[in-house]
Amino acid sequence: MPAIEHLRPRPSGHRSGRDRAPGFLGRMRQRRAQRDYEASVLTFAYTLKGEFRDACEYLRVCHYVSVAAGITVRTPRVGEVRVGPPISFTVELMPGQEPEDFRKPGRRMAHTLGAHGLRIEPLAGRWVRLVLLEADPLAEHFGLPPVTAGSGTETVLLGRTEDRTTLGHAIADPAHLAVQGMNGSGKSAFVYGLLAQLCAAPDVLVAGSDITGLLLGRVWDDTAHREWQVVGTHDLEAHAALLEQLVAEMDRRLATIPRREDKITPTVTVPTVLVVLEEFPGLLRAAGAVPKPKSGKSLAERIVSAQLRLLSEGRKAAFRVLTLAQRFEATAVGGGYARDQFALRLSFRVPADSLAMLHGDDARPFGQEHANADPGIAYLSGLGRDCERIRVPHLGDYGEYVDRIQSYGRRAES
Repeated sequence: MPAIEHLRPRPSGHRSGRDRAPGFLGRMRQRRAQRDYEASVLTFAYTLKGEFRDACEYLRVCHYVSVAAGITVRTPRVGEVRVGPPISFTVELMPGQEPEDFRKPGRRMAHTLGAHGLRIEPLAGRWVRLVLLEADPLAEHFGLPPVTAGSGTETVLLGRTEDRTTLGHAIADPAHLAVQGMNGSGKSAFVYGLLAQLCAAPDVLVAGSDITGLLLGRVWDDTAHREWQVVGTHDLEAHAALLEQLVAEMDRRLATIPRREDKITPTVTVPTVLVVLEEFPGLLRAAGAVPKPKSGKSLAERIVSAQLRLLSEGRKAAFRVLTLAQRFEATAVGGGYARDQFALRLSFRVPADSLAMLHGDDARPFGQEHANADPGIAYLSGLGRDCERIRVPHLGDYGEYVDRIQSYGRRAES
């Protein structure tokens, strides 16, 4: 129960026949009940303001002011309080504050007030409304609509935030994607939905390496994408050869960038190439077991070298890399430089240190809770947003993924 929930005023919805009866005594009882309710609203608002001030001071959402007597603390002023449900109140931002300043400590502030989360709604001027969420807004699943992108410049659905903002991303935008998560956390299911939205776009080519054979592979048979995909571990040389072929295509594009331009503009004939690297650490481990030739690079070195080229130079040539791993340790994904190239990052259920490893120290306070997150819940950073929880759309079972790729996947020109 919320810390202040027991104080929330609740006007009675039932009145006895005596209270409804006309006359002097009936009117007096109604007025007394109204006065009692109004007094309870004031008590509730006073208590909430005090709890909010204490939370702001502890979480340092405040100003420290030096006065003659020492240090005094200024906290944001609370205006209107609504008893709800849901409980909400307006807050006047102090000089230098932004609405986003409440987002990072929002969950801890909400827990202080006994709620699950906090939704921030900017109002006019320096005022915001803070809404206390009594239940996890991401607990409810939502399905992926049966739509596909008509172009790589169109946004595809990534997920929904705790304040019910829908996040989208255009694959043509210059950002590589990193996705990590433990087995069963929803990592692969999320990418199923992402690729199902992109498979029909005439200016997108889905290429890549998949040692599992589930994400890419037979599901893409008879589509224009299939010849640019390698699956399984029976021929590890083919994975290296494909990545080197993609690097060669990238170099060809870079050499043909028009004068007075600094990047390739994707078209149907020169599509955005999405290079999917499913379970990339597993590919490197398998390649590392292959004996190194007497001359030249080892198989693992060739794969890492090609990946680094695509990550560092691919943006200008309309190449985007999507790498999946259970943990984004630097040694597992080709080094710290490779990990730093991902502008859009999603973490499904992972150990606490893995969350900070990919998203930075700002994500560390969320690590313990996220280590037990439900499937389909992820932390996202990028798109100009700080690290925040999202619920990704649910495509369905694997058969639905197969059906969508087979139904909508772009066919090769005859």
